[in-house]
Amino acid sequence: MKFDALDLHPSILEAIDESGYQQLTQVQSEVIPVALSGADLMACAETGTGKTAAFALPLLQNLLGDEAGSGSLRGLILTPTRELAIQVAENIVRYSQFTSLKTLAVYGGANMNPQRKALNAGVDILVATPGRLFDFIGQHGLDLSNVTTLVIDEADRMLDMGFVRDIERVKGLVAAEHLTHFFSATYSDEVKALAKKMLQSPEWINVAQSRSASTVEQEVYLVDKRRKAELLSELVGRNNWQQVLVFASTKESAEHLQSELKLDGVKSAVFHGDKTQGARNRALDEFKSGALRVLVATDVAARGLDIQALPLVINLELPFDAEDYVHRIGRTGRAGLKGRAISFVSPSDEKMLGEIEGLIELKLPRTVLPGYEPGAPLPARYRDSQDVTKTKKKFERRKGKPARKHQGKAPSGSGKSSYASRRAEKKR
Repeated sequence: MKFDALDLHPSILEAIDESGYQQLTQVQSEVIPVALSGADLMACAETGTGKTAAFALPLLQNLLGDEAGSGSLRGLILTPTRELAIQVAENIVRYSQFTSLKTLAVYGGANMNPQRKALNAGVDILVATPGRLFDFIGQHGLDLSNVTTLVIDEADRMLDMGFVRDIERVKGLVAAEHLTHFFSATYSDEVKALAKKMLQSPEWINVAQSRSASTVEQEVYLVDKRRKAELLSELVGRNNWQQVLVFASTKESAEHLQSELKLDGVKSAVFHGDKTQGARNRALDEFKSGALRVLVATDVAARGLDIQALPLVINLELPFDAEDYVHRIGRTGRAGLKGRAISFVSPSDEKMLGEIEGLIELKLPRTVLPGYEPGAPLPARYRDSQDVTKTKKKFERRKGKPARKHQGKAPSGSGKSSYASRRAEKKR
């Protein structure tokens, strides 16, 4: 089905054509007619299937039909993360480029004053994270009473992050007569319960075909946890990979991996919650432009990030929650394109891998790369590092000092490079 078959404003159709969209995705073809009919809805769909356009286009259509309210806040979209708020707002701006409608994203981790000035200048659609939204309500008296469409994006993530009460509070602040649209990547009992509480006679739309994107080729590389960073650097170099999103489970692991990649000459950056919003935006922009070959991220990037035609996702470490695996690999294989996801798994990861396979109902193929077989002798750089440690402890015992615990041990999921070993030895 093509977009021009929908009863959309010519300015919206022009923007869609300018964006290169032709055929509606499944979620768009099922959601947009329902949303245009003026009904509440709960939609569940795989990540990367075009959910933003599914709720944004009907919202724009409804606002264009309400000329009397032009310039006042009438559409509110809640998202769980800053990156998703920015991305959703950018998409809506693109869809409304030939109209007079104004869209603004407000989120924490950024200066509030520019956002306040833009908000005071007048906006039609506000995309917000809950924390920053209530900052504006509490500190600047933001009025939501004219909001006639409320969209909750990534509802399951909202629940995970404890935003249930915030959503309920927002529901009570918007116009008495309004539409509420829920969108979620998963269809848990908790999401269903919240939707039933928040929605009036909703349409239930479920187009999720599996717990993991069908367009993503998934595989497992079995490897000693001490050699994961080494293997990553080797694969990036050997295969000349140019755009790889790598997930680590902790900020410390992400930082350590990035330092290892730097020593190996691989251009990379880190993306996690301790980074400022400006640093995260720069890292993401450089990664999208091709200035960086690798972006090392924690699960803060597992949802919402839309990197066009991202070819490859690597799980250096498996997530603590199997559900997050689905969202991680959903960064690739989006919008019908093919993608690839590789997970580095050591023996201690097997239990978590089993939980993931149970969730996605799929046994992932295992591969052992030559030179990385379990029990294979460690490369010289590891043995050298161990010899240095033994010599140091022996020397300290001779001097009558208690042997100190080795401080050079790398975090799980990483390996010391030869350069790093030599550098550590010089410092001693």
